[in-house]
Amino acid sequence: MMSDQFIVTITPPTPNGDLHIGHIAGPFLSADVFTRTQRLKGARCYLVSYSDDYQSYLKRKALESGINEVTLAKVNSAKIQESLRMTDIHIDHWLESYENRHFEDAVQMLYEFGLEHNLIELKTSLVPYCEHCQIWGYEAFARGGCNHCGNSSDPSQCEFCAMAPDSPEMTDLRCTLCNQSLVYKSVERMFLKLPMVAQALRTHLEKAPMRTQLRTWLNDAFERGLTDWGITRPGESGLKLYKNEAHRVHTWFMGQAGYFAALKELSEQSASPQDAYELLFDPTTHVVNFLGMDCSYSHVLAYPAQVLLDQRFKFKNVFYTNAFLKLDGVDFSTSRSHAIWVRDLVSDACVDSVRFYVSLVTPEEQSENFSVEAFWAWRQHIFGELLPQIVSAISVPDVSRKMPHPLMLSEHETDLIRQWQKGAQHDDFSMKSIASVLMQLLEIIEVQLNAGEQPRNCIVLFALLSEPTMPRLSQALQQQLGFDERTAFNALLGLRQVSKDE
Repeated sequence: MMSDQFIVTITPPTPNGDLHIGHIAGPFLSADVFTRTQRLKGARCYLVSYSDDYQSYLKRKALESGINEVTLAKVNSAKIQESLRMTDIHIDHWLESYENRHFEDAVQMLYEFGLEHNLIELKTSLVPYCEHCQIWGYEAFARGGCNHCGNSSDPSQCEFCAMAPDSPEMTDLRCTLCNQSLVYKSVERMFLKLPMVAQALRTHLEKAPMRTQLRTWLNDAFERGLTDWGITRPGESGLKLYKNEAHRVHTWFMGQAGYFAALKELSEQSASPQDAYELLFDPTTHVVNFLGMDCSYSHVLAYPAQVLLDQRFKFKNVFYTNAFLKLDGVDFSTSRSHAIWVRDLVSDACVDSVRFYVSLVTPEEQSENFSVEAFWAWRQHIFGELLPQIVSAISVPDVSRKMPHPLMLSEHETDLIRQWQKGAQHDDFSMKSIASVLMQLLEIIEVQLNAGEQPRNCIVLFALLSEPTMPRLSQALQQQLGFDERTAFNALLGLRQVSKDE
């Protein structure tokens, strides 16, 4: 019987700037910890993402800064990749989508399948237009009141209610360049007919693991009733598939194609005989999407609908959404310079402390807060005081220690292992829960060290279980542990076995 295998995806960042801590606390770090966790348990796992080079927010940034779009995308894509490397977020393959043949082929494959199976059709719709700026009011170039929740939104996906606004029904829709009201023009566009597959889609998604917030949102979306979703935007910055402007596909339709293309490019460039792209056609494969809650409409409704009728694709869906992280109680805002850049914090602190703290405050189910003052106080205590004590406690090998068979663990230690294993499940994953277990282990270790005791079991557990969250610290601690000790505990925990050379 074949074991489960995983394709893990991170929603593609728009290359209009670098990454701040709010980005990392969302899909990026969670996807990395998930991937490391499944590999630690012996699973085959690929982590992919790409640069969202056809996003209209990139076009707006280019207009505002006077920099060529393509140049801006390449510069910022390089910055984003460097920030990810600095944070030890290891993506197996990062694809740059602009004029990428794999990307274009994947978009065309999904698009043409929809056309052939009557899932995509041409319709006339009203589209906002700014006569002053002579620009269509798509996504980055228009903002008004969402017709679903009333909050301020662009006409694409509302970041508050995660629904897809209907632009003619939005209130006070204005151009983001000149702030003037928009007019509406009739435009021929292609639409994805979600109502056509609504019942089958609902049945399919009932089997997909997801967090409570997303499940509630999804049930509400189906109760409201799905509507046709516009997938082309004539005159916009999306990918133009054919000569006719009606086939200019917008970026939100292309997300799944981006993941497929990254896998295809990885397969071509890899020396390994195992083909990452072929996993899409394997029923033991789980495609695990990490995304912000505001990306739910495209990822959870549209992307499964794209392949629902295609019998070639056998993979199962898993979705992990997150809410927003605030900075000192206020929303992150690069325009107001209210942000902490990833590279700056990692340089000032250290990568493991940033990863650990962000894991503790990650907004998995609800909005959370990153306090700069609290972070530095926490870091000083954990990394400045407690961890040096732990390193000192295991720096001299305990030659008298013999590993009992079976290992003798306290009830509390056994319970913490169960908590870690629950948080590490692929279908109920929680980076926050894993980090909480690590903090509980540190608290036990601190109490016992202060009492003059040797909390060896908890130190070994911390060293092994912290590997996905703090890879550098974990490796340093494991190097000081005896091989037999590591092997015995790994066997107990059901983790991969270590070699004597590690």
